[in-house]
Amino acid sequence: MSEFGTTVAMFSRSTVMFDKAIAGIPPERWLVQPATDSNHLLWIAGHVVVHRGLAARLLGAEWSAPWEKLFARGTKRVDSDQFPPANDIQESWKKVSEKLTTALANANAQVLETPALQGMPTLDGSVGGTVSFLCLHEIYHVGQMGYLRKWLGYGQVVG
Repeated sequence: MSEFGTTVAMFSRSTVMFDKAIAGIPPERWLVQPATDSNHLLWIAGHVVVHRGLAARLLGAEWSAPWEKLFARGTKRVDSDQFPPANDIQESWKKVSEKLTTALANANAQVLETPALQGMPTLDGSVGGTVSFLCLHEIYHVGQMGYLRKWLGYGQVVG
């Protein structure tokens, strides 16, 4: 398996783990925080969706959501009623996952080897390295979602 093939496989596994992390959690529980300075499940899930959308866009897919800016790194906290409903996040996850799966399957060496955009994190200076970094980023946050799932009393994601 190529280095980028490993990234593709990790995105696939992350999809399964994301779905397990949110399974059976009622929408009102998505806004519960372990501490006042912690993110809730809805914010983390939205953050993952937005960055998966970024990975898809880097590979040529089109994806956007009207609430993207709410989930950017370092954004100022907003009141819970300003976030989209949990079902919007779930639907967006499904749509962006389909787009990313197609984009990953169609990614070619020319696109992957293109120099990364200025200021974008990358593992090797290329667009492919940025997509791989975004996979690592996603897995980190899906792990947080798994922790919150268990903390909320809905069991563990893996094991």
